[in-house]
Amino acid sequence: MNQEYNIYRQFINQNLAVRKSQDSDPLSKFPMRACTYSNEVGAAISPINKTVGTLLWAPALLYLGADIYDKYKNENTTYSPSIKRSLRQAVFQGLASIIMPTLAIKAGQKIGVKINGKSDSLSVSDKKELVEFTMDYLTHSDYPKANNADFSDGLIGSFKQKALENEKQINKKNLFSKILGIFVEPSIPEHTIETYLKSPKDTNPVIKYLKEQANTASAIMTDEKAIKADKYKQFYVKSLIKYENKDLARKYTVLKILKDKNVAKSIVATASGFVVLFLSIKPLDYFVENILMDKIVNPIFDKIPSKNKQNNKKSQ
Repeated sequence: MNQEYNIYRQFINQNLAVRKSQDSDPLSKFPMRACTYSNEVGAAISPINKTVGTLLWAPALLYLGADIYDKYKNENTTYSPSIKRSLRQAVFQGLASIIMPTLAIKAGQKIGVKINGKSDSLSVSDKKELVEFTMDYLTHSDYPKANNADFSDGLIGSFKQKALENEKQINKKNLFSKILGIFVEPSIPEHTIETYLKSPKDTNPVIKYLKEQANTASAIMTDEKAIKADKYKQFYVKSLIKYENKDLARKYTVLKILKDKNVAKSIVATASGFVVLFLSIKPLDYFVENILMDKIVNPIFDKIPSKNKQNNKKSQ
């Protein structure tokens, strides 16, 4: 009876020691623990400011590096270096702190926004891509030499040409490149090109949205009276004074309108990303820890013999 009691007490004391060591781990507490969320903030804020979004990855990466090194060096409060333990922690942090939350944010940023109440829809991110494409085309177009019909046809023709040039590259994308594309901004409007290539017709929502941008731009470039908002009327007057040319003043006013439209869509994308992250953070943590780690990752690591076990076998 005493022996059973002693074993029970030893078990309780060991568990208390583990809990105490975990509670005393400064990396698992705030404010240090908050560093792991900086990359999520960066991913959410990147539609508004890519530079700030990229910089916000630094605190998270530094925290992950410190945590992985700490788990390599120490087992709870005991100094006991272990590569296997650090690799296990690296997998956990990669899943729980980088991959899964970023996927949640990107899903939030791609919330569908219906066009004209029809079933075909473009996401906020898709519309943002197309506004950026319109801005780039207008910046490098021959306008004011070209007339408005040429501008509209040229914008849509340029997008179709871009789609044809990148069709093979997009269709050849494998699973790895698709996953990488979630974290790296493409140099082309990749997702909207994919949407267009599924049904390359003028009724495609991508082409319809480009026509909307072209019509807005053409109306202003034809007549400055099409400028509705007072702030853009004031911008036009200032541009007219600066360039002493109506065509250039109209062109830069259109660019200003498109830029502000893009900022508005970026704010919507950012807000959507934060909402989805907030709602999914606990379910994702549970999924990573209790499903991915316990059911898949940990059993794989448990099959790998530790260094201590190998040394024991050699000594025997």
